[in-house]
Amino acid sequence: MSKEGPTAGPCQPRTIACAASRRSGGAWQRWFACALALGLVAGRLSARAEEVLTWEIDLERRHQTIEGFGASDAWSAQFVGRWPDALRERVAELLFSRDWDAQGRPRGIGLSIWRFNVGAGSAEQGAESGIRDPWRRAECFQKADGTWDWSKQAGQQWFLEAARRHGVETFVAFVNSPPVHQTRNGRAWGDGGHRSNLNPDRYEAFAAFLAEVCAHFARTGRPFQYLSPVNEPQWNWSRRNGQEGCPWTNEELRQLVPVLDAAVRARAPEVHIVLPETATLDHLLRPMQGEPLASDQLRELYGNRPDAVHRLARVAPVVAAHGYGTTERRQHWLGVRRELGRRLRQEHPGLRFWMSEYCILGQNHEGRLRGSGRDLGMAPALFVAQVIHHDLTLAEATSWQWWLAISPYDYKDGLVYVGREPVPEAVRESKLLWGFGHYARFVRPGSVRVDVRATGNVPNPETDAEAPLLSAYLQRQTGAVVVVGVNPSDRERKLTLRLADGTAAEFRTYLTTEVEGENLMPGRPLRTGEAWPWPARSVVTWVMAKKDV
Repeated sequence: MSKEGPTAGPCQPRTIACAASRRSGGAWQRWFACALALGLVAGRLSARAEEVLTWEIDLERRHQTIEGFGASDAWSAQFVGRWPDALRERVAELLFSRDWDAQGRPRGIGLSIWRFNVGAGSAEQGAESGIRDPWRRAECFQKADGTWDWSKQAGQQWFLEAARRHGVETFVAFVNSPPVHQTRNGRAWGDGGHRSNLNPDRYEAFAAFLAEVCAHFARTGRPFQYLSPVNEPQWNWSRRNGQEGCPWTNEELRQLVPVLDAAVRARAPEVHIVLPETATLDHLLRPMQGEPLASDQLRELYGNRPDAVHRLARVAPVVAAHGYGTTERRQHWLGVRRELGRRLRQEHPGLRFWMSEYCILGQNHEGRLRGSGRDLGMAPALFVAQVIHHDLTLAEATSWQWWLAISPYDYKDGLVYVGREPVPEAVRESKLLWGFGHYARFVRPGSVRVDVRATGNVPNPETDAEAPLLSAYLQRQTGAVVVVGVNPSDRERKLTLRLADGTAAEFRTYLTTEVEGENLMPGRPLRTGEAWPWPARSVVTWVMAKKDV
């Protein structure tokens, strides 16, 4: 119960009033004084409960342009993509569709970015790969003799086609490890040290491999717009990690990227390289103890030095980083994002920030939410919606990408959850899927974030973990105004929206709540200036549209 609930305040005023009445000596005076005191307290509580929170949208104060929201096909798509059509189509529909059914229910969350994992070949090695879980191994398009087999990764290729069919706009090819036949130890993971597992004499071969993968998919009508050649280069990625991975120092990245840039320009000139997929925002912003050769990457890779990667032709003006390890303590959660936004505006105004990977790992939210244990309910959905809000409003991310689109694990890492056998009951939705959908489905590529300012007594999110959060976006192509709100509190709020220029408007409403099946469901319209009942523990989107979006 909140601090403003009925257990927080009445006792002390009642005690004082009744003591005064006893001194007066009359029974009717005692009754009157107590009733008056209780009435006044109840009135104050009622006024608080009915207080209307107001936000003002200013369409003229504009911030970053949104590039999209996405998720990764690693690793489950390689299996689910080979399931019977009805099952795999259902999963694809949940992830990619923007359609509604006849009852007004959404068919999916309309992702606009899809990440395709270019495998290193641990799947072909089987148990000898050292990766115990077959669902965390990946095939490779190239054999050790240099020949190619484009039938590999068939399940992932099916989802790639499904994403295109549903209208996904942007595709990213990403890499965890170089092909096993190019690594020092013949495996898709490192030896536990900080140096790269790529053989020093195979830089050009690795670059040629990646460029040819991009060229092949372009030739077959499935082009990637972006190529991400490294993943979380700070970690050692030894056998104990249980997946493909490769460490890279900053110096090794400065050696690799020019070679890759030349290969991409020659073979896949429409592709842009995205770097550095930093493991945490802290590794991006400062030197880190334990990883001194692979941290402070905003300065080391994008700073004012002649070998800075952003000077190369095919390197995108993007700094990509992951949000892990930053969401346990609220002060750190907000502070590191605010610092990143400030650094980019002041020191690197030409760079865009991608939150290119996140899921719920370890401890989060002052220890209230842990990564272990699958949870299909609202707690993960509300938490992640808050993370997205702060990434967009403080760090000014232009893109936000979740980790596993499809998970078979007992963990908070998936949007759609599946069993390991292709049966209908194996496919399960999560509230996190639909909570993410409020951003993915309505804040479309090309939307620009605009100011939405709280007025009056709106709780402060800097100090109140249950404060409601709003962000607003203008879809420039359609003229629609989209507002996404997160109410993590256990109580209903009353809110109203208004436009800074005084225009009267009506917003369509879509809600995701704890109620089973209430996922992006149409709700009561909101009219500017009128109080609207905002359900407890909900994510809501309000759309003021000139035409359907």
